[in-house]
This record gives sequence, C-alpha cells and structure tokens, in this order.
Amino acid sequence: MSKRKAFTLIELLVVIAIIAILAAILFPVFAQAREKARAASCLSNMKQLGLALAMFAQDHDEYLPKAWFNDEPDTSCPRCWGYRDPMWGWDYVLLPYVKNKQIYQCPSDSESWPRGLWNDGWSNLPDRPDADNIPGSYRINISDYPNGPWNALKLSALEKPAEAIQIVESVPGVNNAQWHQVATWEADPGYVCIDFTNNVAYGRHNKTTGSSIAQRNQGGSNYVFADGHAKYMTWGQTWRRIGEDVQKGGQTVTPTMWRQNFSGWNDRCNYREGQNR
Repeated sequence: MSKRKAFTLIELLVVIAIIAILAAILFPVFAQAREKARAASCLSNMKQLGLALAMFAQDHDEYLPKAWFNDEPDTSCPRCWGYRDPMWGWDYVLLPYVKNKQIYQCPSDSESWPRGLWNDGWSNLPDRPDADNIPGSYRINISDYPNGPWNALKLSALEKPAEAIQIVESVPGVNNAQWHQVATWEADPGYVCIDFTNNVAYGRHNKTTGSSIAQRNQGGSNYVFADGHAKYMTWGQTWRRIGEDVQKGGQTVTPTMWRQNFSGWNDRCNYREGQNR
C-alpha cells in the first residue's frame, strides 16, 4: 500500500506567498485596464455628443445649443426653436440626435444623478415627465457665448472651433448644484478656471493626488470641441494659449481652449500664461 503524498507546511506557505505576490502585481494592472476601457467608452459617448452638436448646428442655422433657454437663439428669432420651459436644456435638445440617455453617463462617474427630476410633478409639460431625466456626467462650456446664457453661439463667431472646448466631464460641483454649464465668468457653482476645478472632473480618467496647480495639470479627462471632435487631454493642456492677449473690461485676458471669444461677460478667470501654472 503506497503512502499518500502531501504538501508540507513550508511548501504551502511558499505557494501562498507566490499567489499573493502575483495578485499584488496583477490587480493594479487589471484596475488600470478596466479604467482605460471606461475612458474609451466615455470618449465614445462624447464623440456621439460631438456629432449631435454638429447636427444640431446644421439644423439651427449654425447655432450651437445654449445650456438652458433653448426656445430661441436670441431675441431676433422669438421662440423659433420651439423648446420650452422646463425642457430646454442642452442635454434634452441633443437627445433626439443621440436617442440614448446612457450616452450622457460616463462609466467612471459614480457621483452623477439624473437632471430633470425636479419637474416631474409639473403639469402641462411639453414632453413626458421623465423625458429630461438625463444623467449629469457632462456639462456644456458657455464661456464663449455672447451675452452669457441668453444668446446662442454661432460657429462662425469662433476663429478656432477645433480649439474651443464645448462639452466637459463634470462633477456635482459647488454645493452639489450640478448645473448644466460651466463658464469662466460664472458664479461658483458653474465657475471654471485653471485653479478652480470644483465643477469639472479634470482627472476622472487619470487620477491625481494633491491640490497644487502642477498636480492638477497631470489629471486627464475627455473633452468635446465646437467642431464636433472629442479627445482626451490633461488639465494643463486645456489651458494653453491659443491666441494673443485681449484687453477686455480693464483686464488682460489670454485666449485658451476654454475661452477665445470675449464678446460676452467679463472673465473672472483672468488667466495669463505662465502665471497660473
């Protein structure tokens, strides 16, 4: 009768140690791979939103949608777009072009909640009560818009539409306001600047630690531009100079991807290359 063989205690401990070492090496790799997949899915979402922007502009005399008040582009065309309160946000008016609310949800965003819930109990709505209950992973940048939130931006007003950020990844933001928009002239719940990142998920797909400007500049996320294309950029790359300084309202402002058109409200950001890095 043969004697059964078994692992000794030392052999078992060695095997367990090897498995633990392999797990420690591989788990971060798997996590990075998963995040890269989520970032790619988010970029796909934003490319579809960029295409929706282009189609909306084609259907609306080359105007891009406003963050809100999309009943008309401006007072020269009273209510000609037809959208009305409370279903006139940018995400709602682009929905017919994408036909899928999940496109507004970044797979890496666990903080967002649907916008539009607040009006579900209203009567006389222009659409089903839940039609504008849309995930809030993204905001529209209206820094270039003339007269702030009231007038739409025409593509021809931008010298460099391929360098004008239009849709950004968002977080609930200041006081959990989760506004539809960000702008360099906004109140805090919608404000954006190189050193005020509270309303933008600037490092969603490339997590950073620390709060210095240099550390924030290492964070990366996806952006949609006014010409409809989308790409991944680090926070610092979005704030590079794209034109000569402009004198506006007694201040010197530098055109960046966040704002190149200074026909609207005065800029709170007052970004100057080399001073905010």
